[in-house]
Amino acid sequence: MPADMIRKWRPRLWTVVLLVLAIVLCLPIAGLILFRFYDNQLVQQTEESVLAQAAVMAATYADLYSEAAGLAPPKPKPVSAQDAIFPSLSINSATVLPPRPDAANPSTSVTATYQRLAPQLSRIASSAQAQTLAGYRFLDTQGNVIAGTAEIGRGLGHVSEVRAALDGHVVSVARTRVRDSSPPALYTLSRGARVRVFVAMPVHVNEALIGAVYVSRTPSHIFRFLYGERFNLLKAAAFVALSTTLIGYVFWRFITRPIRLLKERSQLATQGNHAFEAPDHLGTREIEDLSLSFKSLTERLQNNRDALKTYTAHVTHELKSPLTALKGAAELLRDDDLSQSQRHRLLDTIEKGGTRIEDLLAHMRAFSLADQQAMSGRCSLEQIQDQITRAFPALSIMIENGSLGLPSEATTLSILLTHLLQNAQQHGAKTVKLRTAHTNGSITLRISDDGAGISAGNADKILQPFFTTRRDSGGTGMGLNIVKSTVEALGGHLYILPQDTGAGFELEWPNATPSLDRTQAPGA
Repeated sequence: MPADMIRKWRPRLWTVVLLVLAIVLCLPIAGLILFRFYDNQLVQQTEESVLAQAAVMAATYADLYSEAAGLAPPKPKPVSAQDAIFPSLSINSATVLPPRPDAANPSTSVTATYQRLAPQLSRIASSAQAQTLAGYRFLDTQGNVIAGTAEIGRGLGHVSEVRAALDGHVVSVARTRVRDSSPPALYTLSRGARVRVFVAMPVHVNEALIGAVYVSRTPSHIFRFLYGERFNLLKAAAFVALSTTLIGYVFWRFITRPIRLLKERSQLATQGNHAFEAPDHLGTREIEDLSLSFKSLTERLQNNRDALKTYTAHVTHELKSPLTALKGAAELLRDDDLSQSQRHRLLDTIEKGGTRIEDLLAHMRAFSLADQQAMSGRCSLEQIQDQITRAFPALSIMIENGSLGLPSEATTLSILLTHLLQNAQQHGAKTVKLRTAHTNGSITLRISDDGAGISAGNADKILQPFFTTRRDSGGTGMGLNIVKSTVEALGGHLYILPQDTGAGFELEWPNATPSLDRTQAPGA
């Protein structure tokens, strides 16, 4: 890598894979964020339960008070949706109140009526607490606890929700829970484990306030639910771990491993003369296509490298002869004793050598631009028939199946045929047959002539750069190489066909379709 090229930081594929797996593993843990929402749900469920219990206790308190005071039983109120009470507590930091104030001394003594019903209310509260784990306190109109499960004989009139209940309002509050011992550290993740729900509900007998019911209970929390579902949670955790492992294996087997092998094979192919070999394990179809592209690219680069070596050697050899002749003629021309005829022969040698060099350079340039001049498209022999007929009036050109579309643009096809027809004409041909065909999914163009043909000894050499049997008459041996390079740039191949008389060539385009764009102008 050049020293002035700074590589930007990019994560490795395994880093991305591990990040994805970490995210997958964190998805269940991210569910802990829902604790806040679920804590609210649990608190509101507890509030709803405590409201229901307070309503039952209030009705019981009213009945017992009426009996103890010798009053008429309370009249049941008609059911109304407007009187229904729904849970509304939230346990965010702004709504949770401080711990409940301690009970104080009673402000007044308890009347005889409350004393008569207190024992029965306490028995009812104790029995209910054994089932619900809630705390019950029955208060008189002054806020004194006349019965319940705790703080009997103490006063709670200074507590805000109790004062509101004695004013005729039903109040629900969440207060910070006071524990006798420190809770487990895990409980700090749940606010529901750190609060207690209090409900204060007024009690009326025939529209007269006789006191209030004060009920409290600690809501259930998420960890109690998780503990109850611990076996199912272990199964879910095992499934997540197994799924993550499987995802990691799939990434490694089908993505990271094939890409690593491709990288190693590519690096090996760039060192020395090693050919690129596709890995045995290619993973996905896309990676297989990428491997085939690498193989095609490396083969083409190696072929170009080999061709460049051969081409350079041939160029050096071909240019050496005319340059040597030019140099020798120039040295001899310095001799003043040369006759006029000798001088003219040397000048002819110089001119001939210069022409030879010009021809070589022109054909070498055409050969080097063959890939760039190759333009794929659609063209038929009928479209360029007039053009090639005018270019070679001495040849009788016969065309068969000339309407078949060939996978080449008209100009490119004209260049190919020009070189082939020139080759036929230079070897004494009078008639040339051009025949196209579409067989086995391939399109072929056969060119056969009645010229001198190709000898058995030259058949293997004729497609080599600069090989020619007409060197004395100016042949450069580049025409067939230009045709070969152009056809290969179009995805085809050039073959030499054995014939009893004349020469035969075949241009083949595998996997080509014979469809033809009729809008293309003839002779374009």
